[in-house]
Amino acid sequence: MAFLTNTFQTFWIAFLSTHLTYGATLWSWSHESQNKDIIAVLKEGFHMTDYAGKFGLGADDSLTLAEDPQNPGQWVLRVFYAQGSYSHSGKHRGAQFYGTPSEITSHSYTTLTLEYEVYFPSSFSWVKGGKLPGLWGGTRDCSGGRIKETCFSTRLMWRTEGDGEVYAYVTHSQNPDFDTWCARYGNSSIATYMKVYCDPTYGVEIGTGAWRFQHERWHHIKQEVRLNAEPGQNGYIKVWVDGKAEVHVTEVRMRSNTNFDIDGLFFSTFFGGSDSTWASPHDTYSYFRNFKITTDTADISHSELVG
Repeated sequence: MAFLTNTFQTFWIAFLSTHLTYGATLWSWSHESQNKDIIAVLKEGFHMTDYAGKFGLGADDSLTLAEDPQNPGQWVLRVFYAQGSYSHSGKHRGAQFYGTPSEITSHSYTTLTLEYEVYFPSSFSWVKGGKLPGLWGGTRDCSGGRIKETCFSTRLMWRTEGDGEVYAYVTHSQNPDFDTWCARYGNSSIATYMKVYCDPTYGVEIGTGAWRFQHERWHHIKQEVRLNAEPGQNGYIKVWVDGKAEVHVTEVRMRSNTNFDIDGLFFSTFFGGSDSTWASPHDTYSYFRNFKITTDTADISHSELVG
């Protein structure tokens, strides 16, 4: 694919080599060797310091420990989604909490890398889409259609047929303004530009279909985020799936002020979407393991513009 040479070379998909700089591991959780109370695991292993923004936790709801579907004897996170559940339904609609490791929150990190693995069994139906974990910082308000200048979040999503994307809540103070910044993509007739979509009241969808999740395999997710150092500067979001670089977003302002940094893991998963057209058609699960946050960075090379 030929590169475009105008000033709008912002969103990239990369397929080939990367140059990795190893840093420090600030936090990790892989699995448990036996079944445990999930609240204890979240407090001790994931540094969930309070219940702000949480739902779906515990034996009588969605998030518990369960044996790894491919490695019996290892207990991993399992999320139950009940038939008919979606973001605005009641119990068993998924799970959400914020992890705040002290090694991260006691410092000011503007560049961090999150890694984890996710597994979808054969019973999992993609429907229209749903959320997956990412990084966050600032106040716990950047989700659910709340656009704030005091926070950011970079969750992922699965979409129809298992297509993946980044689903980012970032400042609307883009260059030269949010509508213009988004219009170059959302109103474009160029197919590759249509892989980026801005909704003025929800998150920005980036790289839709850049990869596709599959059933009955562990997918390795790696997300590197850099916050802009100053309000008018740019940051970036990079994503690798199963070791292949998929998304490299540059020239995006992650925050409009420097009063917050990266604070940790935003564990968030549910079907939706805000209405029942997103709902799971039957009872199903997802599994998660091998979490870590590091100061590793990687330069993506041999990139291909997607819009």
